[in-house]
Amino acid sequence: MTRSPHDLVAAADRLLTPPPGTLTTLTPGLRARAAAALLRLALDEAMDDFWRSASPRMVHSRGRTKALCLDWYVSPSVARQWYVVWSALSAACHHHTYELPPTPAEVRAWHADVAELLRSMPPAPASSRP
Repeated sequence: MTRSPHDLVAAADRLLTPPPGTLTTLTPGLRARAAAALLRLALDEAMDDFWRSASPRMVHSRGRTKALCLDWYVSPSVARQWYVVWSALSAACHHHTYELPPTPAEVRAWHADVAELLRSMPPAPASSRP
């Protein structure tokens, strides 16, 4: 079952700020890494939704390719921000034993960026829809 990008962002928010009185067994670092993974997945799902409408063949491309081609459909600042946030979340999701997990503050900043990107992402151009 695939969740919407907004559902994934909401789930990441619940990981970052659990409700008061909730017993959390995960450390803040683990919750931050899990939230980063959810945010990255939200960006990937939103990107796939966009490309399904704009150019269905692009859905099968790699994330970096999709982000670079996005520059043709949205403003350069949105495409650039998408790529920067997506790259940062990708790096945060790859666990290496010698690296610290992202801090909750870093992930909260990415959370705000992802929420803003989802709001600013325009629908695919009508002329390119099948």
